[in-house]
Order: sequence, then structure tokens, then C-alpha cells
Amino acid sequence: MKHVRIWSVVVAVLLVGFSVRPVQAVSPWAVMVYGGSLETPVLLRPGSPAEFPAFGLLWWQAGSYMRPDRTVRSEPALSRQLSGRPYLKLAIFWGQYGADELAPENASQHGRFYFGTTSEPAVVVVTVPDMQKHANPIPRALEGFAAVWDLGPEEIGTLRDVGFPGLGTGPDAGAIRGAGGGR
Repeated sequence: MKHVRIWSVVVAVLLVGFSVRPVQAVSPWAVMVYGGSLETPVLLRPGSPAEFPAFGLLWWQAGSYMRPDRTVRSEPALSRQLSGRPYLKLAIFWGQYGADELAPENASQHGRFYFGTTSEPAVVVVTVPDMQKHANPIPRALEGFAAVWDLGPEEIGTLRDVGFPGLGTGPDAGAIRGAGGGR
């Protein structure tokens, strides 16, 4: 009986250890940035697991999937704050895709990156992550997205480092100049 308890504890510790590490190593296969002022889409892919946290800035920074820290629906002023602000669309691909499948409508998660202004931070809104390879509809309105979070200068620098388009340098690095709306 004593050995059963010891093995139960060992197995429990191993399971906890294995269940914590993979969460930090999760990343989509690719993120397509498109729309707005971009003439052609930009496909971003993590070059190594070291870049997974950078991609996490685009697919989820809102706590629990079931109960996000901030939701689009819980912030009625968000629509007014983001109205008219330039944004780029995000098509987030979970699972491996062939070149002929890389179209926004085939992505399993969607989002928008709203550029910061001189007085407001950059903002990301996304649908709930669906880490399966299948198409989910692209929300037409802001209210179709689930979670929202702000990005500060350090996070903007991280995104710039992995090739996110349209990010300047300096204190307003999340701002884009001369961009039209992302609609």
C-alpha cells in the first residue's frame, strides 16, 4: 500500500510538470497579417520555440480561454475608442497548412491589430483560440471577437523583431503613419 501512495505522488508530480511546460511552448503554425495599408499579406512563422512568446502576443494574452480577463462585449466603450483607428487583420493558423490553403478564410482563429496612437496603446482583439486545423468564420464586426488586450512599447518591439509589418520606432512605435482603416 505504501508503494502505491509513493507511485501516485511520483505520477502526480510528473503530470503536473508535463502539463505546465507545454502551455509555454504553444504557438500557432503561422499568422497571416493582411488588410489595411498592406498591399500583400505577410506570413509570419515562428523560427524556433524561442519565438513562441512573441506569437502569443497575437493569439492570446487574456487569461483563461473560458473566462478572458477582458472581453470585447464587456467593454462597451471599446468600439467607440477603436472606431476609425487603423488596423491590420490577423489570420491565425493552427496545424500545418499547404501553400494553397493559406487564405484568411481557412484560418482557425482570427484577430485584429489596432495600431496605437500618440495617446493610446496598440490593441489586439481575437476570437477564442481553436487549436485545430479547420476554418472558422471571420467576424465582420468588432463584437464578433472574444478577447482584447493592450500592447506596450516592449511588446511592440518584440513583434517588430519577428517581422510584424508597419511598426515604426520610438515612443509611438505601435502607430502607423499614412495607413487607411483595416476594413
